[in-house]
Amino acid sequence: MILSAAAFAAAPVLARAADKGELVPAKKIFPFYDLYLGIPAAERSRFAMAYYLMLNGKPTAGHTLWLVGAGGARTALPVGADGRIQKLPSLADLKANATVDPGKRQDSDKFQISMEMQPLVQLDTELPAADLAAAIEQCNAAIRKKAGLIGFAAPKMEQVVFVGASGGQAVLAGGKTVPLPVMKGLPVYQPAALAGAQVLKFAKAPTRALLAEKSKG
Repeated sequence: MILSAAAFAAAPVLARAADKGELVPAKKIFPFYDLYLGIPAAERSRFAMAYYLMLNGKPTAGHTLWLVGAGGARTALPVGADGRIQKLPSLADLKANATVDPGKRQDSDKFQISMEMQPLVQLDTELPAADLAAAIEQCNAAIRKKAGLIGFAAPKMEQVVFVGASGGQAVLAGGKTVPLPVMKGLPVYQPAALAGAQVLKFAKAPTRALLAEKSKG
């Protein structure tokens, strides 16, 4: 995804800051998050932005980033077991040019940051297809609205990728079932290719779902 690639660009900045004990502008660690928060809540009710911090290719559970406000107040940004940064800056923090203390690391350590657009649905073995399709549609509408501020060709989300699920199938109107296509070992749901899908079923509930552009090839 183009947006994820932009987020990865923050990793070297974070690493250099950790080397020198410097602070990093929060906007560099959380690119585009101010644009997301600037969208009216009703227009982003079906999707969220998530940021993941990896260290040497593994989730950084136990590593803590610190948000430093204009007055020096520090707020912990804890990292979950899967690397997701569980607390993010507020729009006020970003507008006030808050910074991030990346914490200490070894000289050989390498940070990675990725960003995802995720549908706001409760992950389970059965998911309403309409809710996922609506998340894609709302996300694309938001991207188009902010495209002029992004400054490059805006991506178009066309599918939901499910992480941690062991295959899946779509139940169509009338009860017919078809297997979900697989991309790089992960089941995906493409509303345009599965018109009439009612429910998605998985033998094992996904641990994560993300909105993505259509794969090429």
